[in-house]
Amino acid sequence: MSISVPLKVAYLDHTAKWSGGEIALFRTLVALDPARVTPLVVLAEEGVFAERLRAAGIAVVVLPLAQSLREIRKDSLGGGVSGKLSAALAYARYAVRLARLLRHEGVALVHCNSLKADIYGAVAGRLAGLRVLWHVRDHIDPSYLPGKVVSLFRALAQRWPAAVVANSQSTLETLFPQGTQSRQLRQVIYDGLMESELRSPLPPPFTSWTRAQPRIALLGRIVPWKGQHVFLEAARLLTERGIEAQYQIIGAPLFGEHDYEAELRRQAAPLGERVSFLGFRSDVPTLLKELDILAHCSISPEPFGQVVVEGMAEGVCVVASDGGGVREILVDGESGIRTPMRDAKALADALEGLLREPERASRLGRAAYARVRENFTAAQSARAVESVYEKLMG
Repeated sequence: MSISVPLKVAYLDHTAKWSGGEIALFRTLVALDPARVTPLVVLAEEGVFAERLRAAGIAVVVLPLAQSLREIRKDSLGGGVSGKLSAALAYARYAVRLARLLRHEGVALVHCNSLKADIYGAVAGRLAGLRVLWHVRDHIDPSYLPGKVVSLFRALAQRWPAAVVANSQSTLETLFPQGTQSRQLRQVIYDGLMESELRSPLPPPFTSWTRAQPRIALLGRIVPWKGQHVFLEAARLLTERGIEAQYQIIGAPLFGEHDYEAELRRQAAPLGERVSFLGFRSDVPTLLKELDILAHCSISPEPFGQVVVEGMAEGVCVVASDGGGVREILVDGESGIRTPMRDAKALADALEGLLREPERASRLGRAAYARVRENFTAAQSARAVESVYEKLMG
């Protein structure tokens, strides 16, 4: 069954920060067919995400949720009962307000884009008599969430949403381990880049580096699981081997990881001017174009790996941690190199090999450029999402 008139879909997110899940949703929303879907984004706060949505002509409603509820940290979950009952009641009251809004706006379907939104969105959807889709972008396992929360979330995922979309097969398998059965619709939909992000020309092949010190960067939020410390350890090893390069750490703490950033700066100090901390940057495509190699160093399996796709799209050779969704994005030895997680020596070895063989880095980068355009576009993501809506409403 096809959608004969535009389907009004409410997209729920608890945050308006410009972070991974929000960037991925933005790209998909921009690529939706307006003849099939009318999006309404309902956020729990004002912020950059809301501003960019409005600038793109996408309707936004802010239904405020207390900061203490928006920013409950995952490491505070799963403990004692104290304080959790009041939080649950507050979320329930928020869900009631949200249900009223959904009915008032004439929404036909609810699409939840974050773990917190999954919970209050499912309750609100049921109160409003609407079908709910969970778009899961995080690994639901004990490496990311407390064990009790993992068990609860997996149980709810089998019962509450009418459909579950995951950003990788790896993510889906953590939510439904070992083929967990249920009657709901489940589908993997990879995140993709917008047409405006795919306009860079294919880099010409090269056989030598243009800089005496090739530029290598790690791009992403500064947080321990992203592995900036592994990157710096690899830089130290390469320097000890007499390999000269420039290393950039691009990104900033987003949820209070300033102690970790301070530790990274202490770790980088002996390397002197070889290491630069560029902080948060909005001109990511420009920075990527100026790189020779992009490193991805996550120390736990990445649910997807947007920065890997972004680097590949520019034709940059990527060396990425071997785990999670990255295995579905980057074909080892064909469109990049994967190295074991947490292994700074393996990362240093891979980087040294590329620095000594620029022609190989060129070949891998050009193959990566083509792979992204074949498999990871926002248009592909949008068509897949629209297909899920049709199945649900049919």
